[in-house]
Amino acid sequence: MQSADSLKRRIEMAERNASVRESPSGPPTIKVGDDSNSSEILVFTSLCNVYKVQKKELMDKFQALQKIDTEPEERAIYLTGEKRYKGFLIVAFENGKIGKISMESYKTEYTRKKLMNGFNSESRLVFIELIEQDIDLVAMSSIKKVVLFNTSLINAVESRTTKGVQVMKPKDGSVMIKVNRLENTKLTDPEYYRKSESLNAIGFYLKPGDEI
Repeated sequence: MQSADSLKRRIEMAERNASVRESPSGPPTIKVGDDSNSSEILVFTSLCNVYKVQKKELMDKFQALQKIDTEPEERAIYLTGEKRYKGFLIVAFENGKIGKISMESYKTEYTRKKLMNGFNSESRLVFIELIEQDIDLVAMSSIKKVVLFNTSLINAVESRTTKGVQVMKPKDGSVMIKVNRLENTKLTDPEYYRKSESLNAIGFYLKPGDEI
């Protein structure tokens, strides 16, 4: 078993390369969120489970990865504090749909170590992040079409297994391959990609020099 320090170094190295790392064969490589103002660490996994670890039991939030009993072939994909169960979990899928799940739906009356069905499993996950207020996100498809939108356009739901709403419309068999916060992109004219009046857009071709 790896030590917490070695896990932390490996995760931080991956995080320097990308805020979310997509894999053509599975969910994103582990992503780390903020754990301030939190009493629990939540570990979301590739099998759509959510493991809860009491923060008071940890010297370092990365130790949460050593305190969960995962299933065979299961791996952690997102580690974050629960933020007192305020805000929303944003989940984006390869089929172009994005869900906005109220964090209240992950709150339990009694201390539990594992929740099943933490998010929908029908389409490959390409983005997951807990947000405390609405933010601008940029989505890109496999044919390099891009859409900029604000998460306020997506209604929050209580269902953890929501399929989400169609944000990117497929074209010629395209799929959504990447979603990123606007501030983590390199766009010379971000508003060029915004379609604020509605979602379900094919998007606009990525301009030369722009990066998502």
